[in-house]
Amino acid sequence: MLFDVVFRKSNVISIFERTLNKKCVSVKQINQGFYGWVFLIESEKNAKVIAKVYKQTGYIDTEISQLAMMRRHALVKVPEIYCADYKKDNGCFDIMFMEYINGINAGAIKITEQKEKMAFSNQVVENLLAIHAVSNPDGFGSYVNRDYSLSWENWYKAHITDLYNKIHSKKPFLFSKKSANLMEFLYENYDKVFCESVSESHLIHGDYNLWNLIADPNSHQLIGMIDPFGSCFADRELDLFQLTNANGDEYGLLDNYKSCVQLSDNFEVKNAFYFFWDDIKHMINMGYCDNKRFQKYGGFVKNNL
Repeated sequence: MLFDVVFRKSNVISIFERTLNKKCVSVKQINQGFYGWVFLIESEKNAKVIAKVYKQTGYIDTEISQLAMMRRHALVKVPEIYCADYKKDNGCFDIMFMEYINGINAGAIKITEQKEKMAFSNQVVENLLAIHAVSNPDGFGSYVNRDYSLSWENWYKAHITDLYNKIHSKKPFLFSKKSANLMEFLYENYDKVFCESVSESHLIHGDYNLWNLIADPNSHQLIGMIDPFGSCFADRELDLFQLTNANGDEYGLLDNYKSCVQLSDNFEVKNAFYFFWDDIKHMINMGYCDNKRFQKYGGFVKNNL
């Protein structure tokens, strides 16, 4: 469901004032992602609040739980939730009001000195390692739904089977024949990709890239983390393809992580496999389709099995 910007702003204001009992002085849209719009609200005495408006129902309660989990284990600030308001009550959309962290998108900081770049990279990786240090004795899966499995291979196969079946039922118009053929190959060769068993579950963020991290623009310190979409107990390597998104390569994030943890022997193939199916998920949920990326990562898997 899409909303006119003016319509969204007027409704964000009215819902904010009703639920938090504060007067809105100004509101502006500051971001938009696959799953929602983000607004910065200023109220009395220059107090700032973030409003996240969800494009679809069903995500808000999951993200509240995921933020709570991240708050317990991250080394940096994760925003507190002030309140949530639901489409069934307001007639418009699900909306969450949360703490404003005074910094900038970490993908927007400009660090030129190599030693300082490495120091920043270390902060990003150390925070991720702290999250990954948390394991679950019940195995792999969603801590929101508690649908755990002792086998990562079985749990993840069920996950991509659901995506695979939805693609066959929807037949997305923009999804090219070449991309579809690669999807068939990847699905049929699942066992070859996961020939090395994942023995231990790890807490993952699920969307860990510089776009979802907040930095101080002056000190270049990592100060916050947001949007743990997809957070669950998983193979920790599922988190790692995100390290090359935004400008993560500029800080050597993936190589830095690799220097700290022993990864699977076929990590590069798994990494491309995870990237491919994450894009399938976005195509199903929001219609986003980039056939060049499908062919890049799917082709890499096919050429290296």
